[in-house]
Amino acid sequence: MTADADPRADAARALHRVVWSNQTLDQATGAADMAPLAKEIVYGCLRHFYSLSSSVNRALKRPLKPKDHIVWCLMLVGAYQRFQMRVPDHAAIYETVAACKRLSRPWAKGLVNAVLRNMRPPERSFEHPDWMVRLIRDQYGDEAEAIMLANSERAPMCLRVNGNRISATDYGQLLRDVDIPFRGRTKSIVHDGALLSTGPETLILEDAIPTSRLPGYADGLVSVQDAGAQFTPFLLGAQTDSRLLDACAAPGGKLCHLLERFPDKRVTALESSPPRLAHLRSEIERLKIVPGMAPGLDAAVAHSAGRLQVREADATDLAWWDGEAYGQVLLDAPCSGSGTLRRHPDIKILRKPSDLDTYATLQLALLGNLWNVLEPGGTLLYCTCSIFARENDDVIAHFMRTQPDAQLQPFKLDSGQTTQFGWQLLPTNTDTDGFYYSRLVKALA
Repeated sequence: MTADADPRADAARALHRVVWSNQTLDQATGAADMAPLAKEIVYGCLRHFYSLSSSVNRALKRPLKPKDHIVWCLMLVGAYQRFQMRVPDHAAIYETVAACKRLSRPWAKGLVNAVLRNMRPPERSFEHPDWMVRLIRDQYGDEAEAIMLANSERAPMCLRVNGNRISATDYGQLLRDVDIPFRGRTKSIVHDGALLSTGPETLILEDAIPTSRLPGYADGLVSVQDAGAQFTPFLLGAQTDSRLLDACAAPGGKLCHLLERFPDKRVTALESSPPRLAHLRSEIERLKIVPGMAPGLDAAVAHSAGRLQVREADATDLAWWDGEAYGQVLLDAPCSGSGTLRRHPDIKILRKPSDLDTYATLQLALLGNLWNVLEPGGTLLYCTCSIFARENDDVIAHFMRTQPDAQLQPFKLDSGQTTQFGWQLLPTNTDTDGFYYSRLVKALA
């Protein structure tokens, strides 16, 4: 952050990029060295966007011109401080008004001051667009209100200890040594259709902190990964005699967890986006899963007693495939991200109802194509970070109608709820995001 930066002005700029320029939250905040206060305000304004914007609009006598929408965003910043951060009114108003100059809108000082002083507390809101409210109510009935309220809370900061480098017990001691409170999540793990839990490598911090404060983060001792995503290796199992395909591998959390748990596995990882592929490779290098892995490497790379191949490729076609079938396929399919609203509240603003159909079409194309590379008797694990059946059970139901050799393999997790074709984790369990899994087996010929 530069010496003359203003966190309220920075927050207003980031909000403007999301609300009026359709940038993602990562795009809007990632380039700037944003102060913690600015980030808190941006995330908070987006979590409470619908109630705060309604309050601002009621206090405005007439809408602002498009060229001054950033002033509207600054009003949102002031409203969040007043009604959600419990900042004293005089401080919230004074500092927000002062930010007008930083935004090259000195003329707006009087307007911002008047709006913030005359603003009434926000009315109760579920903080979702109307189409999401209807969809969640239709699907979840009596649970809908609790789900929407949970989506406006802060997400837990969950860690995954790299068992190849350090034990969870020893890493826990490192956290205690620097006074970072945490708790474990391990319960009994029983396979073959019975209760499955995350492992001892799953730790949850009492408060979120920058990764720079985590002991050994830069050296690959630990990663940040939602607990819901950490079920993946337990649902797939070791099966070290078969190859595994991670078809949409970036950003790499599930892939790296699999390799940490099963270092002898032969794994192929595909990613079609060059920037996401670069991030994936950097994670593999940071965690020292493949020591010395070069940033541009595409060839198979030796790893312990197994092998890892990372490729830029599109999983909707077979141009990348060498013809050897895989015993396991992980399809972490692109989706709406509706289960991650606590972490990505911009999704509520950026997504449209038609996006669900677009994603479902892509998800079915991926499933149909990847089924070709799965060997008879092999397992395909389908997952999304969505809470909408249209991307989850509906997709699996449609796929199974077209693939008579696809069979469900039931399982139970230690949280969430069963569905007709899989398992749904929900943000009402504070440990996990909303996450969906379905496990399919290809019938023997």
